[in-house]
Amino acid sequence: MKQYELAFKILSILADGYFHSGEALASGAGCSRVTIWKAVAQLKDLGINVFSVKKKGYRLQHKLDILNELEIQKELGELNQFVNFELIQVIESTNSFLNQSSSKKPHATVVAANIQTKGKGRRGRMWQAKIGESLALSILWKFDRGASMLSGLSLVVGLALQRLTQKLGLQNTFLKWPNDLLIKQEENLLKMAGVLIELQGDMESRCSAIIGIGFNYELSKETLKIIDQPAIGIKDFLNQDIQPNQLIAMIIREVIDALSEFEKNGFMSMKDEWLKYNAFKNTHIKFKKSNGEEVIGEIVDLEPDGSLMLKKNDGSTESLISGEVTQVK
Repeated sequence: MKQYELAFKILSILADGYFHSGEALASGAGCSRVTIWKAVAQLKDLGINVFSVKKKGYRLQHKLDILNELEIQKELGELNQFVNFELIQVIESTNSFLNQSSSKKPHATVVAANIQTKGKGRRGRMWQAKIGESLALSILWKFDRGASMLSGLSLVVGLALQRLTQKLGLQNTFLKWPNDLLIKQEENLLKMAGVLIELQGDMESRCSAIIGIGFNYELSKETLKIIDQPAIGIKDFLNQDIQPNQLIAMIIREVIDALSEFEKNGFMSMKDEWLKYNAFKNTHIKFKKSNGEEVIGEIVDLEPDGSLMLKKNDGSTESLISGEVTQVK
C-alpha cells in the first residue's frame, strides 16, 4: 500500500463532515481499529483536524473537498486522452517532482497534489497548498524549440488563468506582471493565483518547461495569517458551485489551450489581451531590479520577450525583464 493511501481512504469517508465510528471505518477499509487509529494519527500529522468522541467515532471540523484522480480525469473529458494526469496525495513540491522525473515523463504530464508542503513561488517565496484550500499542480510541456524562444511564457500562463476567471463570470480579476492573478475587492488587490516556470534543456534546440500553478480555492483564517501578502480564494466570488476537481480540470484545459496558441502564434499575438487586464493600468508602479535599483513609471507596452516597457517621469522609456513590481500609491 502506498504511503498515505489508507489515511486518504479514511479521509474520503470523513470528508462529509459527519461522525463515523471506528468500527464502521475498519469494516469499510478491511482492517483493524488499531490500523484506523494509526491512519487518523497520520492525518493529524498532516495538519488535518480529526476529532474523536467516545461512542460517536471520528469526524472532521467541517465538510472537506478532496481531489480525486478519477473525478478529475472524468472532468477532463476527451482531453484526458492527451494529458498524462497523476494525483499524489502529499508532496513536497509538484515542480520539484517533475524536475526530477521529466526525462521519464511524457509530454503534457500534469501532476497535482492534495497537500504540498514545500512549494516554491517566485523570488524564493513559499507556496504551501493545504487540502481543500489551495490547488497545486505542475504541467510538463516539451517544446520543439530552445529556451531562448520561450520568452513571454509566464505571461501566457497567467493570461490563461485570467481567461478562466472571465469564463466563470468574474469581472474584477487582473494580471500583475509577470504571472500573478489578482482580484480587486473594494480598493484592495488580493492574490488569487501564481505561476512559477522552470526550464530544462538547450537554449537553442529542444527544451522542457515545468509550469507550476498555485490557485487559491478557499483559504482559512489560519492560512491567511501566515501568507506574506494579501490573498483570497476564488470560492468567495463564484456564483455557481464549482468543486476543486472541476476547477483543476478547467485550469488544465485553459492552460493547455493557451500553450498550444503560444506554440503556433507566439507571445505577441496575446500581448494586447494581457495589457487589457494589466492590474496597474494608468497608474505608476515601482519596479525593483534584481540588483536593488528601483525604477518608477507607467506600464505602456510589453516587448516580444515579455519584458515591461516603462515610461518614466522624465518621458523616457526603459524595458525591464527581471524584478518585482509594486503599485505606487
